[in-house]
Amino acid sequence: MSRVLRRSARRLALAAGLLLLAPVVVAHGRVWVDSATPSESAGSPAQGRLLHGHPLPPSGPGHVTYSYLGASLGRQYVHGAVRDALLDAFAAVAAARPGRRFVVGETGHRRGGPFWPHRTHQNGLSADIFVPLRDGAGQPEDVPTYPWNKLGYGLELDAQGRLGDLTIDFDDLARLLSALDEKARARGLRVQRVIVAPEYVPLLLASPSGRKLGALSAAIVRGQVWWRHDEHVHIDFALRAPR
Repeated sequence: MSRVLRRSARRLALAAGLLLLAPVVVAHGRVWVDSATPSESAGSPAQGRLLHGHPLPPSGPGHVTYSYLGASLGRQYVHGAVRDALLDAFAAVAAARPGRRFVVGETGHRRGGPFWPHRTHQNGLSADIFVPLRDGAGQPEDVPTYPWNKLGYGLELDAQGRLGDLTIDFDDLARLLSALDEKARARGLRVQRVIVAPEYVPLLLASPSGRKLGALSAAIVRGQVWWRHDEHVHIDFALRAPR
């Protein structure tokens, strides 16, 4: 290879590396420059807005973003209390279940409002969390999120929660819901609605941790909605009225 070709190849490799690194830097940069201004939520998840939304860190104890590109484009903003409750819950479950990491999907824009292609996620109180998986050896696994499977949203799991040799860990999912309920209440929130594929509800409630959900189980939607929600769980929080 000539010197000119080698130089061109190095430049192309450098450009490709910078292109891949840019979303990571921007995603973390959104967190670094974020302010401490309290959030304000108005309206409903389907018709609302958000003031002073805060970005979720793209990675941290017990969680990782579904897409650094999505995070860099500002698609993971939430109400500040929701952010804190999510981070606390992820860390708590990860501490109790070594190796478990939750993949966080889309949440909303910094100012809320319409969030294509979602029907909700407008007031900063909604979050998508991909289902926790285990492989054939019983080890924790993340949902694969790649451009060719719509960043995870295009996956199709069967009625038992299986995807090849991967299976939903319904017990860890129930643990997360329980932790979210606890951490949300500590932040002045409550878990208002949980949407998961209807055929998974009995499997979730039958898991050891699912049997301990108590009143929280009433927040789990039993019927079919606009999206099957097999690869991810949609959670709506609500601000608790001051006493």
